[in-house]
Amino acid sequence: MVRGVKRKNSAELWEESRLDYMGKRQVQMDNFDEIAPGDENELEIELNEKEAPFLRGQTSKGGINLSPIRVVKNPDGTLQREALNALQYARERKEMREQQQRQNQIKPSNQAWEDPTVDPQQRSLATSSRNIEQPDWKKESFMPNFQPRSTMTMREAKESLPIFQFKKDLLNAIIENSILIVIGETGSGKTTQITQYLDEAGFTYGRKKIGCTQPRRVAAMSVAKRVAEETNVNLGQEVGYSIRFQDMTSNSTKIKYMTDGMLLREALLDKEMSQYSVIMLDEAHERTIHTDVLFGIMKQVALKRPDFRLIVTSATLDAEKFSSYFSNCKIFRIPGRTFPVEILYTKEPESDYLDAALTTVMQIHLVEPSGDILLFLTG
Repeated sequence: MVRGVKRKNSAELWEESRLDYMGKRQVQMDNFDEIAPGDENELEIELNEKEAPFLRGQTSKGGINLSPIRVVKNPDGTLQREALNALQYARERKEMREQQQRQNQIKPSNQAWEDPTVDPQQRSLATSSRNIEQPDWKKESFMPNFQPRSTMTMREAKESLPIFQFKKDLLNAIIENSILIVIGETGSGKTTQITQYLDEAGFTYGRKKIGCTQPRRVAAMSVAKRVAEETNVNLGQEVGYSIRFQDMTSNSTKIKYMTDGMLLREALLDKEMSQYSVIMLDEAHERTIHTDVLFGIMKQVALKRPDFRLIVTSATLDAEKFSSYFSNCKIFRIPGRTFPVEILYTKEPESDYLDAALTTVMQIHLVEPSGDILLFLTG
């Protein structure tokens, strides 16, 4: 019996080819692709189909199907419908509870609700108050001779602001102090009136500017427009604003409103702020990154320039801490606000604050006297 030539594997052929390339030995590759029949050894594999002891009862032979569980999504299922209607159910239950409370506490419509006090022990909810007289400002609003603020002239509106009574004292404080912190309620007229007072006092002499920063772009635009209307000039001339991608100023600009980022950019180019005689950092309690950096830069400018004035204004500011940072500078407080404020609280947290806000607006529109409604919401 003549046996065939055994086939060589690739490793052996590669090794022999390298030796042949180097001239070390002669490789016989005549029968490279020939495979003799019956040369390979046949092996029998016997499968053990017996179940292992530790898998007893866990395999398919024990009657258990090991296929994965199929997850079926049913949009019309009970749980899905309950999840979609949960907010509606909560709203209906809340309306039923409020209706029952209104039936239990029936009060005349001519009675006013009570404002909760600051003390938590004496705090009472608006819906639980009775026999409370109306405040004076609400009585005056129902009087026939009540004049809305929109009918006032521009001069009357400026003189009605709380800051107008302290105009002389404020200017003296600014002249005597290179750094001044001004604290006043929202609506007292800090942003719009201080810059005009400084312009009238001669701080824009010698082509100097009065700069006022705002943390947001819309605020800088709207305040500049309002000041331009009060001073009866065109926006972009004597009064202008500068925000990113928009510059509404000219060579004749005396009062300039801008975002704190734009002032920081100018401070990097001109470290002594030679174009400005007064810088007012408004809304300092916002504490943006640009405002914090400007605090340090403006403090150094005030130390270098005796004719430079820095004013830091805010409505809710820890004035003592800022005063200690600015070398124990003076603090000027403006009491009073333009409009009275009532604070009312809800009995429970609202599941949908937007719906609750719209409901409150409609209640104010139907119950309170004529006027404007301003609603603040989150971003």
